Parts: sequence; structure tokens; C-alpha cells
Amino acid sequence: MTSTATEKPANPGWLQRSYDWVVAFSSHPKAVWIMALISFAESSICPITPLPLLIPMCLAQPKRAWYFAAVAATSSAAGGIVGYGIGHMLYDTVGLWIITTYGLIEQAASLRERANDYWIYILLTKGVTPIPFKLVTIMSGLIDFNFWTFLWASFFARFTYFFVFALALRMFGEQIREFIEKRLKLATFILLFFIIGGFVLIRYI
Repeated sequence: MTSTATEKPANPGWLQRSYDWVVAFSSHPKAVWIMALISFAESSICPITPLPLLIPMCLAQPKRAWYFAAVAATSSAAGGIVGYGIGHMLYDTVGLWIITTYGLIEQAASLRERANDYWIYILLTKGVTPIPFKLVTIMSGLIDFNFWTFLWASFFARFTYFFVFALALRMFGEQIREFIEKRLKLATFILLFFIIGGFVLIRYI
């Protein structure tokens, strides 16, 4: 993915080099597998989101945006099963460690108190936001939420989440690409704010 309208600096900094590397890798045959692995792990234990790879992949190959989004969504929902298993069988060890690591003990306790009232709505709404999905998957297992309901709700939420990105990238891909390449630092800041903001937002919801 290159831009004739954007002249790159003669001596690019680390941010530009990182961006160029991600863009180049986004067309690699293994990029889809790496994105799927990140999406899978992000729903249970990993803090890294697949968006930094999904976005350039969709921009480089807009006709495959729906496919990339489907891979990310399916992998994320499947990874949620691992999160559910951690909460159901390993909460006192692995699950508690993950929740503590992200500083979400109070939020987890609050979610658990409201579980019997409207957990399905919590699962659906938080699954379509940047809020860490792993918190919801682990807590779903902990409260022994109906697994099949959890499964379809997870697929619905994650497909909605990733397909919104795919739709935006299909409709405004060229404008987004030009914005990123012309204002790389600002675009990076926005992405980091979006990712980190999810961890901050969960503390107030």
C-alpha cells in the first residue's frame, strides 16, 4: 500500500519504519494467520488487539475486507471460549491473575453482582466496544452463564464489532489511508487512545 500523493521522508523515524513494515507485512500470506492468532488470544489472555494489523490489511486489499473481518471475528469469538473456560475452571488461579493484572478486580466484582439480572445485555454491549472482551468472557465462565447463549452472543457481538471497521474501511478507505500517511503520529495516537481507552472506560461502566 503506497501513496503517490504523500512524499515520505528521506530518513524515516521508527514510527514511519514500523508503519511501513506493518503495511508490507499486511500483504504477506501469513498475515491472516497472525491476525487470527492475535484475535484469538485477545479474547482470553492477551492485551494486544488485532486492529493495527486488520486496518492496513483492509486498506491494502479492500475487496477482502469482509473476509478479514470475518476471520478476526470468528477467531475472537473462538478465543472467548478459552476465556469462558478460564473463568469456569481456573478463575482462582489463571482467571484471577488476568483480572488482577489488568487492575479490574472491582469491575469484575461489580459485573458478578449484576450477572443474574441482565448478563446477556452486558455480553452483547461490551462485545461491540473497545472494552477488553476478555473480562466478559472470563466472568461468563465464572458465573456459569449458559454456554450456548454465551457462544451465539459472542459471535454476534464480535462480528458486529469487526464488520463496522470493515464497512468504514470499504467506504472511506482511500481517505483513511491518506490521513494515516499524512498524519501518522496523530493516527497512531488515535489508535492508541481507542485501545487504551477501552481499559480506562471499563473502570467507569
